[in-house]
Amino acid sequence: MSDLNIPKLSTTHQPVTCENCNLDNLCIPKGLDRHEIGELALLVSRNNIRQKGEAIYHAGSPFRGMVALRSGSAKLVSFDQAGNELVVGFMLPGEIMGFDGLATQLHTCTAIALETINYCHLPAHKIEQFELNMPSLSHILLQRSCDELDSQVQKMLLSRRSAEERVANFILNVSERLRVRGYSELEFRLSMSREEIGNHLGIAHETVSRIFHLFQSRNLIEVKSKQFRIVDKKELFNFYTTYSLNSPK
Repeated sequence: MSDLNIPKLSTTHQPVTCENCNLDNLCIPKGLDRHEIGELALLVSRNNIRQKGEAIYHAGSPFRGMVALRSGSAKLVSFDQAGNELVVGFMLPGEIMGFDGLATQLHTCTAIALETINYCHLPAHKIEQFELNMPSLSHILLQRSCDELDSQVQKMLLSRRSAEERVANFILNVSERLRVRGYSELEFRLSMSREEIGNHLGIAHETVSRIFHLFQSRNLIEVKSKQFRIVDKKELFNFYTTYSLNSPK
């Protein structure tokens, strides 16, 4: 079972394919018609497994294609010239990795499993094959690439906010992403460490822990190790939207 308490993808013994996967409205098939989804299913490699700490692909390696998480979570990391790790983002079920290598055909990030993951893989050479027959895939990949750019813009804007606002936004972001995937938006297990969260948000891991304690003292959240519960999501959102107005200048 996933560290994010993700239910089984199917309640029957029917093999999960692109046609019957319950993440199809979030994954690559979103935007394709039934015939195109059927064609895509023939090209996708399913039930690929990585254990915690194992890489799915490495920065600098040739573009492998698109990877869609079915269960579990992963992180995308990059490295500066001194070899320091930067956590670019965290990936949840239904989300797609590989866009970092789509333009140059070389991955600029390393994708690492945060726990045991199960993923589908659409190899690079099969993307070209599919695009020849189904040009709509190019439009979908372009749209998803734009979504990735939008998220990076939002991250840059967030970097100008206070540490408290960044942590509140992070919690709300994970909650919303789980909600749209049909999982609990209020109770979940964060598979990433405090260090990884801090690295991603640009703050020290001690600051992450301090803010978690602050939010607990205000009865906004409950945290037990990596088990997480949002007690008052509305007030947490209010805290995020009003903190900068009330903080000392």
